[in-house]
Amino acid sequence: YDGDGDLDVLVTTNNGPARLLRNSAGKNNWLRIRAVGTISNRDAIGTFVRVTPAGGRPSPWALVKTGSSYCSQSELPLTFGLGSVDRVDKIEVKWPNGRTQTLPGTRANQTVTVEEPRTPATSASR
Repeated sequence: YDGDGDLDVLVTTNNGPARLLRNSAGKNNWLRIRAVGTISNRDAIGTFVRVTPAGGRPSPWALVKTGSSYCSQSELPLTFGLGSVDRVDKIEVKWPNGRTQTLPGTRANQTVTVEEPRTPATSASR
């Protein structure tokens, strides 16, 4: 809702009002990845992303998806909580067409847009 890195939730009910559950308690670091497809679908549905936090912490991953239950919608940008870590060492992206892309590390507390390479994947790049 407010783009500050802590996730907020909007809940609706049939024949009822919408409720915004705003999370304002977060003080930890985060990184958001916005994937944009060029060869695969434009919304990058089915894209797998893994970030490697600095300091040897476990590497969380997420999948771009649209929803997972009745009348639900998942946010397309992926949010990774980093705790006290202030940067990631690398970002790995696997596009729906099977092509993989590795990006260098970056600082925390920002949204990074990753665009799928426009050239078709070859067997060597898969």
